[in-house]
Amino acid sequence: MSNRSRTGLMELQGEARTGDVALYYEYTAPDRPCDSTLVFIHAHAVNHRMWEPQVKEFAADYPVLRYDLRGYGYSSLPREGEDYLHAEDLRQLLERLSIGKVHLIGLSLGAFVALDYWALYPQQVGSVTVASAGIPDPRPEAVTPFTGDIADFKQAWYNSLLAHCGPDRNGYSQRLWAMIADWTAWQPTHAEPECLLRERLLPMLKQCGPVPVCAIAGERDSEGAKASLRLLLEHVPQGELVSMADVGHFCSMESPERFNSLLRSFWSRHAVLEG
Repeated sequence: MSNRSRTGLMELQGEARTGDVALYYEYTAPDRPCDSTLVFIHAHAVNHRMWEPQVKEFAADYPVLRYDLRGYGYSSLPREGEDYLHAEDLRQLLERLSIGKVHLIGLSLGAFVALDYWALYPQQVGSVTVASAGIPDPRPEAVTPFTGDIADFKQAWYNSLLAHCGPDRNGYSQRLWAMIADWTAWQPTHAEPECLLRERLLPMLKQCGPVPVCAIAGERDSEGAKASLRLLLEHVPQGELVSMADVGHFCSMESPERFNSLLRSFWSRHAVLEG
């Protein structure tokens, strides 16, 4: 089956925009009508490349969008003192691409963004899958920007992630490090603007309809990540918790075959995708 693809930088428009904020995206669709798009949203410190196994798995059957959040990958950097929402960036990107209904898949930071988008635009969402994170912690009172050696910081961050991941059976750790090595590390070295709903999220989710929700937890992930997912499910009664054995925080990279199978099974059970 042939595919239609679009790749590039999409400039964001609207109130308070200065014209120099752009998101990098990759969009692929099968050459047949489809009424919804799979949107994959990456974790902190990495970029759209983490979803390569999922694009290879699903792009032949469904429209797939992956992109770099503001401040990551090829997308524009934020500005200190200028708050924004990742979810609003996503709304603009979807509008510019003429994408309507979506099925959101986010891991860690990407899970927070997926939930924010669902809370803000529930009518556009057909299902939500979150992995390794659910409800974010409150924003810290004050964070002092890091001023030390960035290479050492990245290595320590990478080591902390691996401490909550499973055995490397497919080379995922090298791919993870490659993305962290490419990361600008803008967030820890600046006064980062607020970019999530945080405390505003739960009250808004309670007003959303009964959209199918899947929460994926790697058994080797941190207790904080698991608690974040449990808190989500306490407030989203239709949510399903799925545990993946012998993997951790980057479960979609550590065991992509099992992760992809869980996605297909979830979508099939709820009949949310055509084809």
